[in-house]
Amino acid sequence: LSLFLGSGIRVNELSNLRLRDLDFEENQISVIRKGGKLDTIAVIPESMQDLKEYLMIRSDRYKAGKEDYDYVFVRKLHNVASPLSNRTIESLVKKYTKAFKSNKSMSPHKLRHTYGTYLMEETNDIHLLMRQLGHTSTSTAVLYSNPEQEKAKLASRQLGERRNKS
Repeated sequence: LSLFLGSGIRVNELSNLRLRDLDFEENQISVIRKGGKLDTIAVIPESMQDLKEYLMIRSDRYKAGKEDYDYVFVRKLHNVASPLSNRTIESLVKKYTKAFKSNKSMSPHKLRHTYGTYLMEETNDIHLLMRQLGHTSTSTAVLYSNPEQEKAKLASRQLGERRNKS
C-alpha cells in the first residue's frame, strides 16, 4: 500500500519489481512500463523506509532469496517463495484498505489515482505527473487534475481579499 501511495506505480509494475530495481540511496525504483519500457521513478522516502522494513522480515517469513533477480513481493507456497500475482496484490489491497476505510475497499488503481491527484495538487506540473505515472498523453494525465477545485480555491481567495478591502 505504501509503495502505491508513495510512487503511483501500476499493479503489474509492483508485481514485477526485483531486488535489483530498488535504489535506497536515491529513493527511486526502476519499473517496466507499458510497452516494455524501463523507467526510473521517484518514491517518497517514507515508502522506501517501509520497503526496507519489509525486506528485513522477507527472507525469514517467506523463505525468499536475496539475489538481485529475486522478486521483491513474494508469498510462501509449499515452503518456497513465489512472486505475488496481480490478482493477489489486488486482493491484498482490497483487504487492507477495507480494514482502514470503514468497510470500503480500494483498488491499486485508486491508490495510484490518489497519488497522482496529490502530486498534481502539490506541484501543478502536468509533465512531472506524466513522467511519474508513465503517461504519454496529456489527455490521460489531465484526469488527475481538478480544475474546478482550483477555480473554487482561487475564487475563495479573491472573495476573501475583496471582503478584507471592504
